[in-house]
Amino acid sequence: MGGHTDVDGLQRIGVKFYLSETPPLDAVIPVFHRWIQTAAVEGMLIDIADYSHVPDGPGVMLIAHEGNYAVDLNGGRPGVLYYRKQALAGDLDQRVRAVCAAALRAAALLEGEASLGGVKLRGDELQIFANDRLLAPNDGATEAAFAPVLTGLLDRLYAGAPRQLCRDQDPRRRFNVDVKAERGADAATLLQRLTA
Repeated sequence: MGGHTDVDGLQRIGVKFYLSETPPLDAVIPVFHRWIQTAAVEGMLIDIADYSHVPDGPGVMLIAHEGNYAVDLNGGRPGVLYYRKQALAGDLDQRVRAVCAAALRAAALLEGEASLGGVKLRGDELQIFANDRLLAPNDGATEAAFAPVLTGLLDRLYAGAPRQLCRDQDPRRRFNVDVKAERGADAATLLQRLTA
């Protein structure tokens, strides 16, 4: 039985853009330290949490006041993750795009880090999730309410390319949708499409 769905008020949104391979996590830590020192990504950057010892876990996280960045290994699949913790301005469509843009900016920076051995975004797969079971329980009603925003986002990112969507049906898990597009692009191209 589903709860109350009010995705319009949703703030705690996250996205994971998958990587083609796992970068050396011990090399990610100094990269994230440099990002803190140079304010390379948006937000008040606070600290780094190293979970690289946890199999299929959160990897290495860059903690910020507004949201967390990570090279995430959940599900056995490496990816660049951004999860928003604080409120964002705008409607849900604008908030989702802002979260995706933050993740893509981080991904583009990681792709440029020589110390990570040429890590690349897959560019054709992502997972979007809501970490608010009260406003967005993992059920069909949330999926239906979220669908127009997700469609608009994917039309921008993938320039209308066909894609497959799969929602995790387990009601005990947070609302999350995996997306696989027929054609992908690098982080910079996806970011350009998203912010055009």
